[in-house]
Amino acid sequence: MSSDEEIGELKVVYDFIAQARFKKAFASASKVLDQRSPIPPDATDEDPLRELFLFVVTKYADQLEQEGKIEQVFEIIEQGLEYFPEHPELLNETGVRLQRYGRSLEASICFERVLLQDSRYLKAYQNLQNTKCELVERWHFRMLNDVVRNAAFRAAIEHHIGAGYDEVLDIGTGTGLLSIYALRCEGIRKAAACDGSEIMVQIARDVFGANGLSDRICLFQSYSQDLKIGERFSLIVTETLDSGAFGEGILETLIHAKKHLLLPQGKIIPAKVTLHVSGYQSRALTASNILINESFSEDFSLPSNCLLSKEGTKCYDAEDISRIQANDDFEFVTDTVVSMEVDFNDLDCLVRHYDGKEVGEVELTCLDDGLLLDGFVVWFDLQLDETNFISTDPTTNTCWNQAIFRLNQRLPVAKDQRLKLTMSCKDGALAIAHNLNSLDNQISVDEHVLEFLSDYEYYGSLTEATDGLDDMEKILDLSLFPYAGLKLLKDGKARMLFCLDQTEDLIEFIANQNEIPMGSIMLVSSIQEIFLLNDYTLDLIILQPVDVFGQINSEHFCLYQSLLPKLKPIGTVIPASLELHGSLIESEWIVKCSRVENAELEQLQIDKYLASLETENHLDLGPFSYRNLSEPVKLADVQFDGKLHETEQELNLLEHTDPTRVHAVLYHYRIGFTPDRPQLDTDRPQSFAKRSAFIIPKSTFHVGGCGPAALAEEAAVEADSTAPIEKLHVTVLQNHGVIKCDITTVAQ
Repeated sequence: MSSDEEIGELKVVYDFIAQARFKKAFASASKVLDQRSPIPPDATDEDPLRELFLFVVTKYADQLEQEGKIEQVFEIIEQGLEYFPEHPELLNETGVRLQRYGRSLEASICFERVLLQDSRYLKAYQNLQNTKCELVERWHFRMLNDVVRNAAFRAAIEHHIGAGYDEVLDIGTGTGLLSIYALRCEGIRKAAACDGSEIMVQIARDVFGANGLSDRICLFQSYSQDLKIGERFSLIVTETLDSGAFGEGILETLIHAKKHLLLPQGKIIPAKVTLHVSGYQSRALTASNILINESFSEDFSLPSNCLLSKEGTKCYDAEDISRIQANDDFEFVTDTVVSMEVDFNDLDCLVRHYDGKEVGEVELTCLDDGLLLDGFVVWFDLQLDETNFISTDPTTNTCWNQAIFRLNQRLPVAKDQRLKLTMSCKDGALAIAHNLNSLDNQISVDEHVLEFLSDYEYYGSLTEATDGLDDMEKILDLSLFPYAGLKLLKDGKARMLFCLDQTEDLIEFIANQNEIPMGSIMLVSSIQEIFLLNDYTLDLIILQPVDVFGQINSEHFCLYQSLLPKLKPIGTVIPASLELHGSLIESEWIVKCSRVENAELEQLQIDKYLASLETENHLDLGPFSYRNLSEPVKLADVQFDGKLHETEQELNLLEHTDPTRVHAVLYHYRIGFTPDRPQLDTDRPQSFAKRSAFIIPKSTFHVGGCGPAALAEEAAVEADSTAPIEKLHVTVLQNHGVIKCDITTVAQ
């Protein structure tokens, strides 16, 4: 095809795009690609057809997705990859769609292919980190690193097999650890294991093979309720308990197992669970549940009988109470009482609790005057057998979090006041019934929006930054909730507000309560709709620089340069600047949440098969225990675009330090709302944006190899790698609105 013919065919493609006929555009673009001469692999010029084709594939896939034609989505993407097999954007887009439809393992392969071509393509890096968290949730590492839990299960398994319960089924085997404990017992006659997760079964299979156990165990990728094996076992082992004990379906699992998989005189490990409940007070836990910002309430009129609270207060959340206590933001308001006991070896007991016929009626006594009841915390004691126990009490160092049931209000209580509760687990769902929630009208708000609204320091800094602005025609507020824009409308300082429709109900409610005409508010579903405005239209643009998880808002930063033409020459952008700050830290807790750090599991090679699923970026960090190894310093200026930026510097340690103690870079942000006002840190107890950490891989300080020379070199490096260090080299990369931090050693 000649260049003139190609230009003519491309015009046809553009015409179809203008008409939103993306199926036709895809067919026409494919025709051009089929007929054009191959582009040499070493060509350096940009190929405009490649980018046009990517746009068409994306739009056509979106259209098919909206029509529910999911299989066709992947068919046209596969066709696109035939033309451009290593196109990073198309590979990344393929991974995003695979992840969206639960095909996380395939998605991770796409992201890894992108990074093999370009390790600085940080959009794929971020997507890969998120996918790894879906494949193996971070609590799995904490669980495997819990030596107390492991030892208790090992002892209970050994005891039962020694007593003749020698035919073992491990339900929810995960990495296969409990099965290995059973297989290493003398007298074991038969073993089987099952798990519903494809990736966990693959890992368990590899671990069994590495330990020479593959021919001694039957491994099934299946939930136990779906097993069709036609045989029963004398011992069932399972550790399918979440923070509320029953959330992973253990009641239903064991009812089925008792009926279909366990011999009549067989036993179950664990044997019994006992639940405890207590009332608590905690602002940190309440900020994501109800509005607790007096400044907001002063600026905007709200009915006295109206509450802004999280939708659905019946379910529980999992929280690590010991970490919150360490930040002096958690207090027990009542005594602690036993609220329920379930015997896992008693089928009638299991069925009664599952059917809701057996509940726990309890009464709590308040400890003192002047306290606020924010909700209830539940934990459990797990009896594995007669002599082995595990507790998830907040005072113990356990891998389990505690279950939190929040109230929809902060309830003042008095000393010796009695609170009546009913605990149940009908249909396997732990619930607490009481009459302590407010009956006032409730406006349901997303929990992340509530956290944003409850950050009174951010609220004050942002509204103060806009106080001096006046007589504005049109403004754009892209905040999680556009309170600054609404306040400017309310105060008569602006006439039209553009904002996202993600909090439409709350925006309309606040507007109506404060006599702000809805006609002055233009809700948009995406930032791209703003591009339809004429240039030089906006007097003010307010960005949401950081999200609640502690990441920069990649969409806002990538689209910033496209938004600028819509701003008047004398217009204002808030914030004016964003800085990344961080320090080197030592933290046993963060390491155990990120990788296998357990000598026993390393001997079993479990760490080897989980290594590829370790993540480098730990987001959404609340309070946790750590030690600063360097002073917090500015690491980089965050640039307001999607381009590649690189910043390098050396971090000096406070003292000569064993490199194995350097675990992570703990980071946060410093926001400059305007050039002439003090910056605001996100490293604050009440910040809506949590701190995050870049985990330093073990390989940073170790080099591997094979052969005598390599082994000798490795031994020398190993010896050198444990020598104290006084500084590390930090490289901060920013690309596609994503930040990555790399650590390397410095010649000492």
